[in-house]
Amino acid sequence: MLPSQLKPTDFAAYPPQARRIATDNITLLQKLPLAFAGVLLREVIAYDWRFPAERRQLEEQLRLLSALSTPELASRMQGFAAITLSSELERTSWVNNPAGFIEQLTAHLWSTHQMDGFRTTADAYAAYLSQAAPTPRPPMRRLGIVVVGKDVQQADYPLFRKLRPHGVHLKGIKPEGGLDILLAAASQRAASQSSSTTPDAVSYSHWYIDGGLAAPAESLTQVSYEALQRQRTLLLNRTQQIIQSEGMGPEALRSLLAQMKPEAVGLDDKTGDPVLNRFKLSLLTEGSGTQIFSTTFVQWAARECLRRAQPQTLVTRYAPRQQQQTMNEMLSGAKPGAPDPLGSLVDADMGAYYTWINMNRLSGADQMSFLAWFEGHAEALVIGPGLPQGTSSASPMDMHQVVALLG
Repeated sequence: MLPSQLKPTDFAAYPPQARRIATDNITLLQKLPLAFAGVLLREVIAYDWRFPAERRQLEEQLRLLSALSTPELASRMQGFAAITLSSELERTSWVNNPAGFIEQLTAHLWSTHQMDGFRTTADAYAAYLSQAAPTPRPPMRRLGIVVVGKDVQQADYPLFRKLRPHGVHLKGIKPEGGLDILLAAASQRAASQSSSTTPDAVSYSHWYIDGGLAAPAESLTQVSYEALQRQRTLLLNRTQQIIQSEGMGPEALRSLLAQMKPEAVGLDDKTGDPVLNRFKLSLLTEGSGTQIFSTTFVQWAARECLRRAQPQTLVTRYAPRQQQQTMNEMLSGAKPGAPDPLGSLVDADMGAYYTWINMNRLSGADQMSFLAWFEGHAEALVIGPGLPQGTSSASPMDMHQVVALLG
């Protein structure tokens, strides 16, 4: 089937809101080339489980495309229409399984040497969207807090080297009660915004991601590695079964993971948040090593949270990961290796830098504030508007004073 043959009944299996989006825009979908329509429907079919920021981006994209005249739309889609597709791709269930269609499309583009052209076209289209529908600035200054080094008593490792040129290296912090103070500040930001606007406007705007067991924090969307232990174990067991099955290779494993539902790993939509459940599932099925290493989990979760939810507040806390084992031992779900606090500190230091980079990709980055703190110690790095760059200070200050520096 081609997009021009689409009918409203073709979306009968879509979740309710996604079905409405698809049927409301069926006239547009009928005009799109297959290579683009399949990619677009991958976003539409998951609409019910997307974060508000993602929904707004999709709705704005559909609005822009629908506003184009037929010749303008054809011109904008010219590069995608030029992609030569096989009859097998046209016969796939690309409407009800757009993710599977994209896997096959990717293989086809590589095998027919069309990937470079597709990427060039996709980059040009992304640039058009960025210019025509820029992401609005956040209603409050973005704040990022990364806490590293849990359970590390002493370390000679030079922390925050990549961040130091961009802010103030603090060396005189009084660490007592530091984590509680930081979480209280983040919670207060979330609560203050919730009291001044509608719930939908702040939904999933303030986050706390922990590599261990999350500390109490009100008003924050929380995800933690320890809280997903049962889900991680179930997923590793399922992965091991697939690996041991005859004829099942890496590509088949990836396809099965992509099709997995939250209930397969014990995430119940009836008692939990369906949007957050699918985010948690994506962290475990799409991330590499997130099922095994807590530091990898936090780093990937922070990246995906920033990319998808675009939060105004993000607190991440790294905890000790297990020591390296053989791949078979890790995938088998055998007894985890002993904790490696010092090795985890190195991971977390790089994770803090990556989080800062990813926050700089969001709107309003010029007003962003950022803190990286060595938990339980006197060392931190603070970045923000008006703060000097590439400097250091040994002045004693408690965590309340550090928070004040963030604005």
